Amino acid sequence: MAEQEVSVEAKVIQAPLDNIAHVVQGKFQEAREYRRDHEVHWQEAYDAYRAKYPSNVNKSSELASERGIFVNQTRRKVNSAKIKIGTLLFEDGKVPFSITPSRNPRFFPPDVQAPPNRQDLLEDMLNGRSKKMEERIRDILDRTDYNTEIAHAIHEMALYGTGVTKGITLQHRNYPVYRSVRTPDEIMAVEQTLEAELLPAVSYVSCWNVFPSPEATSSDDADYIIQRSFLSKIQLRQLAEQQEGWIPGAIEEVIEHNIGESDGHDDSEHPKKYDESSGNRVKKIEVLEFWGKLDGKDLEGHLPMNSGDMPMAMPVVVTVIGDKVIKIAENPFDQMLPYHFCYWQKNPESIWGDGIYYAIRDAQSILNFCYAMMIEGKSLSAAPLTVIDPNSFEPGTDTEQIYPGKQFRVKPGASVRDAFASIVIPDVTNGLLQIVQQLEKEADLDSGQTAIGYGDMSPAQTKTATGMSILNSNANRQTADVVRSVSRMITQNINAIYRWLMVDSPDASIKGDYEAISTGYEQYIAKEVHNTQLINFLQVVGGLPQLQQYLKYEAFSRPLLRAFNLEPEDILKTEQEVTQEMQQASQAQQQQIQQNQQMLAQQEQLKTQLEAQLESQKALLKEKQDVSSDQRELEMKERLELIKIGNALHPTNLAQHSILLRETGEQERMQGAQLAEQRMMAQLTDADMEDPESRQPEIAGLRQDLEQADQDAQNRLQGGPPAEEILQEQQAANAPA
Repeated sequence: MAEQEVSVEAKVIQAPLDNIAHVVQGKFQEAREYRRDHEVHWQEAYDAYRAKYPSNVNKSSELASERGIFVNQTRRKVNSAKIKIGTLLFEDGKVPFSITPSRNPRFFPPDVQAPPNRQDLLEDMLNGRSKKMEERIRDILDRTDYNTEIAHAIHEMALYGTGVTKGITLQHRNYPVYRSVRTPDEIMAVEQTLEAELLPAVSYVSCWNVFPSPEATSSDDADYIIQRSFLSKIQLRQLAEQQEGWIPGAIEEVIEHNIGESDGHDDSEHPKKYDESSGNRVKKIEVLEFWGKLDGKDLEGHLPMNSGDMPMAMPVVVTVIGDKVIKIAENPFDQMLPYHFCYWQKNPESIWGDGIYYAIRDAQSILNFCYAMMIEGKSLSAAPLTVIDPNSFEPGTDTEQIYPGKQFRVKPGASVRDAFASIVIPDVTNGLLQIVQQLEKEADLDSGQTAIGYGDMSPAQTKTATGMSILNSNANRQTADVVRSVSRMITQNINAIYRWLMVDSPDASIKGDYEAISTGYEQYIAKEVHNTQLINFLQVVGGLPQLQQYLKYEAFSRPLLRAFNLEPEDILKTEQEVTQEMQQASQAQQQQIQQNQQMLAQQEQLKTQLEAQLESQKALLKEKQDVSSDQRELEMKERLELIKIGNALHPTNLAQHSILLRETGEQERMQGAQLAEQRMMAQLTDADMEDPESRQPEIAGLRQDLEQADQDAQNRLQGGPPAEEILQEQQAANAPA
């Protein structure tokens, strides 16, 4: 038995690294040949997006190609889809995912301890740790610019049908280190540490550079996946400095002997390399990264494993340049291939999907033809055709060219009307407008991107807000499968980062059995269904007071905020904040009640004082009216007695018999004196103020006028001059001259 075992071991032949490189190159050629048909469609999609006609021009696009007319429906639909999906998934700029404890945890972190009867404390601790893990992943996504990477994948998904991301790749974040003579050494050490930070990142990979094994329908079904990239010599040296595990001397040998350099045109490469190249290519070292299984016997001796532990099929990652292996290692992802796919329209029989161009390629071609025919017809009917009889002109006259101001020499006797004739070709292109509208409608239906979806007008568009909302909602429902596919890819990306942190992060406070799930599709559904249902339910409950006391309205706050794409943690108040605000509101209400009571007491006191003053004024007024009435009554009796004995009556002095009139008269005299004094002072100039003696006569005259005016006012108040003065004035007037 021992001899047989020795003989078997002697037959084992370890394959050299160069043979492994040939195996990888052979699988690469096999995968490249298998996807040729998809590359043809990708090339056409790229040309259509760049407004270029395909290499195989048919009859429908031949005229448009000659006219140079390309109505780029492909670019419009692709950009619309990219913006719509990005808006639905990343409205607030945050990646839609959540890290929550597993419903059935397989283990608990050893540092998490809680009493057996306090399950709530255990849940709170796990929720807190999962929140820390989520914050750590979000920090990594922000620092590795994940939003940009996923946007590139969404763009290729919409155009070609398939978007690809790779998760994870370890990246060195090269932060700038600012040096200054004043910078302390400890700060420089911190800067150097931050500069050398290594982060697990999810990167976008173009579908042109991904080569799955033939007949694979998904990444789980693929035997291997090869990623191709083109690097310059400088980039290859930097890659060797940043990462570990390279075979010593292999990269130097590749650079020295120009191994793996590719020249010429390759249909499997991205067309951009040839459309935008203006000279010799700089990135021409073709690097193949193989992820899959190889024969364990071929790998024996090349991996740090004992021959007895080597399985029959070993999952490895091999990096090859030409016929040289520059890196080989065991797959660190537990036999999983780190490539994640999303699809616009998934083909069940293939790993590749179909994009927007593939769905509207016929409509795109016929639209170009219709627009070319319209331009052709318009150009023919815009200017009339001229028919000329050459026999009517003198020899040597140029009749081929006609321009404004040109003179023609007609033969003697020839008729000008017979020499010239114009023919107008009728415009028959109006019927093409109906075809164009029908083609645009078909393109909307095939791509799922309606005109209203990207803000354009539509013949079926309504003018009401409700109608617009319904049409927009229906347009969004057509992208539900796409959103689900992108959300699934985001979930795979987040899971890759989470699993790497679980095994590599030194921070034990973030580790636990969690579920990393993208909530993008749930948010999309919430916008369409959950939002309306939740609001309707609250409206129904609001009309039923007998049910309100049985409901916890706090339970509706978080889902309602999430339905409107709002972050509950940023908007919703905590119970302590609500309790504190309620206490403050109660105290403020009590203070307001006390202030109102004090104000009422002050108003009552003021009202009492005003009523007392009013009663006093009423009593004083009544007393004055009674005294004035008694005086007038005595005056009337006295005048009646004087009339009876025939005595002359003097005019009555009303002010003497009315206290109110006397007070009013005194006020009028004082006001009149003040106004006169003000007018007098206003008439004085600055010179008068400096020399007041020069104005003394005028001031005295003004004062006499004031006294005379006061006397006249008193006379008017007393009823006029005495009767004796009136009789003397009449006798003097009637005396003979």
